[in-house]
Amino acid sequence: MKINKLSNNGDGVGLAVLQKAEQKEMRNVYVANTLPGEVVRVRPRTKIGKSLEADLLELIKPSADRKLPECKSFPICGGCQLQHLSHSAYVEWKKRSILDLFIKANIRILNFSGFFTSIHQKRRRASFKFKRTIHKSFIGFYANKSHQIIELDNCAVLSADLLVIKDILLEGLDKIMPFGITIVIHVNQYDSGSDVLIMPEEKLPNIIEAELASWASNTIIQRMSLAYIGDDRACLLYQHSAPNLVWGNISISPPPGSFLQPTLFGESELQNQVFKAHKDAECCLDLFAGCGTLSAKLLSKKVNITAIDNHKECLESYQAGYRNVAQDNLLKIEIRNLFKAPVKSDFLDDFDGIILDPPRNGAFAQIKQISMTKCPLVTYVSCNPYSFIKDAKILIDSGYQLSSLSILDQFTWTTHSELIGNFNRK
Repeated sequence: MKINKLSNNGDGVGLAVLQKAEQKEMRNVYVANTLPGEVVRVRPRTKIGKSLEADLLELIKPSADRKLPECKSFPICGGCQLQHLSHSAYVEWKKRSILDLFIKANIRILNFSGFFTSIHQKRRRASFKFKRTIHKSFIGFYANKSHQIIELDNCAVLSADLLVIKDILLEGLDKIMPFGITIVIHVNQYDSGSDVLIMPEEKLPNIIEAELASWASNTIIQRMSLAYIGDDRACLLYQHSAPNLVWGNISISPPPGSFLQPTLFGESELQNQVFKAHKDAECCLDLFAGCGTLSAKLLSKKVNITAIDNHKECLESYQAGYRNVAQDNLLKIEIRNLFKAPVKSDFLDDFDGIILDPPRNGAFAQIKQISMTKCPLVTYVSCNPYSFIKDAKILIDSGYQLSSLSILDQFTWTTHSELIGNFNRK
């Protein structure tokens, strides 16, 4: 079959003719690791609705855009989907696939501000999977559509510091962890060093926790914490020094497991765009604020910031960092679950700028309240174009217009992108 296009999930899509009795049917066939224009031989594997998923058996005619993957673990590892595609074709596909979604949704973008890529900067955060068996311990990422751990060989997207920490974790946990246990390990690489959060699938004996703390103290890890599924906060096992981030003139020490933008490039681009949009405001509301990633730099322009989030420790870290450099009341924080208790429209009317960066599913309840306000400018940051578009329609239907949109690519060789949209009242 011939591959005609790439799906939004990065799979090649071709057409197959199925013979049913005396009737022929055309079916879309999705094949990972294939590119438009290629002729391939495939084996159908799974039926999904009226479509098929198939395994690639033979590449008969390759695309001119095909290149050798940078990572030896591709395509078995599930971390990347498109390392076989040339960078120029990759950028054009990612940009076009997102803009096409806006066209289909009949959303007009007054100004497309561009596609920003961090191709030359590798990620500073990762969630590794670890398991110790009788024969061997494994650390890496899950295989595509599987819970098999793939060990990373020359990973093309992680920073050198993260790969060093991965090897240190493998060596230490191999000696300490009980057989059979699976662990998720969140690693944030700050300028001051590595912050490691261990999340086992089951309760560890107290002696194991003590051994982890003792072992970590003899490594280059700066902080190690432990949390179990459902825990509100992590337990500190060991700390040589607290990690810190500097935004503007504010030094902030995030709690264990805090959300960190994948690259410094992406973090800087987001902050600069938010700063440019809101630097002349008097009062801004930062929703899903975390540790203040998007609003901290605005404080240097004497913009009043109200930061709201469900994560108490993150907000307190933001506030503590600001109080170390200023004694005014420009920054106010509020702990609030914005899904269960969105901020109401009458309160929102007091702000001349709203910034929000919700989780992947969007912020439907909160957007409904924003749509009923007089706030002149809303900046929406999203890692999911589908939820972004769903929420954008609500704002547009209420009288906002999408005055500018940027696409930020922090997860190179994947289908993930970040959107930054400014909505102005007409």
